[in-house]
Amino acid sequence: MTSHNIDRTVQPQRVAVSSIKIPTPDIIVLNNGFKVLVINAGSQDLARVEVIFRAGTRFQPKPLVANAAISLLRDGTISRTSQQIAEELDFYGSFLEPSFSRDFASVTFYTIGKHFYRSLDVLADILTNPTYPQHELELFCKKGKQSLLVDLEKVSTLSRQRFFSALFGSNHPYGSFATPNDYDVLSQTVLVQFRNRYHKASNGLIVIAGKVDAKQVDFLVNGFNNPIFEQCDDIELGLPSFTTTDYRVFSYKKDAVQAALRIGRVLPKRNHPDMPGLVVLNTILGGYFGSRLMRNIREDKGFTYGISSFIIPMAELSALVVSTEVGSAFTEKTVDEVFKEMIKLQTEPVSNDELELVRGYMTGQVLRTFDGPFAIADSLASLFQYNNLDFEYINNLIRTINEITPTQLLGLAKKYLDVDRMVVSIAGSKRIRGYKE
Repeated sequence: MTSHNIDRTVQPQRVAVSSIKIPTPDIIVLNNGFKVLVINAGSQDLARVEVIFRAGTRFQPKPLVANAAISLLRDGTISRTSQQIAEELDFYGSFLEPSFSRDFASVTFYTIGKHFYRSLDVLADILTNPTYPQHELELFCKKGKQSLLVDLEKVSTLSRQRFFSALFGSNHPYGSFATPNDYDVLSQTVLVQFRNRYHKASNGLIVIAGKVDAKQVDFLVNGFNNPIFEQCDDIELGLPSFTTTDYRVFSYKKDAVQAALRIGRVLPKRNHPDMPGLVVLNTILGGYFGSRLMRNIREDKGFTYGISSFIIPMAELSALVVSTEVGSAFTEKTVDEVFKEMIKLQTEPVSNDELELVRGYMTGQVLRTFDGPFAIADSLASLFQYNNLDFEYINNLIRTINEITPTQLLGLAKKYLDVDRMVVSIAGSKRIRGYKE
């Protein structure tokens, strides 16, 4: 056996990645307003089509409408029942995933090449001719209500909902949540009205990725260049104003053994000049397994199995969130330790060793988001949703990861990690003085 004389006690030298060659998609603009991104990549005979509408929960007239309008598309069309749709897709080896957020609703569709045309016919039918059958809506409501009742027994759900309600206000589209009773008044009529108004090509995107040829792309374009997706009236896309008034809130849950914590604040939208640096700062704080919050609160204190911080992008802004669950006896101590780590980032420069470790981790994470055609599709869809297809954002992030200095991180921490401006939402059985119930 050959010995390569590798000294495994010496860490390999990190080679900085100065930029990423993002595969440039073909961009087709349809007559009805859809943008189509074509990513012809990959060796397997697979294709993925994602159709994105600006039809998230912030636009719904009543709770649950955006969810139901996208989720029930596959449960019946003018020419197909839900069973027929399921059987056809199963026969073709295809499947469909609806999803929604505060800002967007989408359908992601996977199929194999040899059944591309027939399965795409089903997808086009689902998106252009949904009927929202009453019996399917009743089943959706029954299952959804039961699932929500279960979720509302969890301290994690209570803490998360109260956090966003405190941050934006309970009547704001980003701060309001459905209740179990909302399922009782969800009607077929309002779903049809919402779909007819918001499932439109204006501000919409279609991403096709995988091993696809020009003929398949033409087939997709012809199927979705449909006047039914044209916008009939102007849609107000602006976000209502909000004011954060409650910075310390508590949700009581009898007999809860653990307490759930959410700590955070509003940040600028993702295309703001500070955001790449904030992504680095967040990674140091709680964005990976070796972060400061993990080392302090999990490894040193043993208060929790895991704690993390993350930045949630939204169309008009972002939100920094620290999330964990701890034993009830450690709730206030955990908040104190989170704040100590934030204050430390405001007062002590990050060491070069720690910053180099984070640089290597983050570079790998960015590279991973472009590994394979479907990962590329996800990344480009995200650029559409939060950066208006600004492809330079990724290379700007890479440059920031490589070049940001401890002094610059110190400045960002002073600007954005003021603990007095952090909303703290706790749910548990131990009430805390000074927290609003």
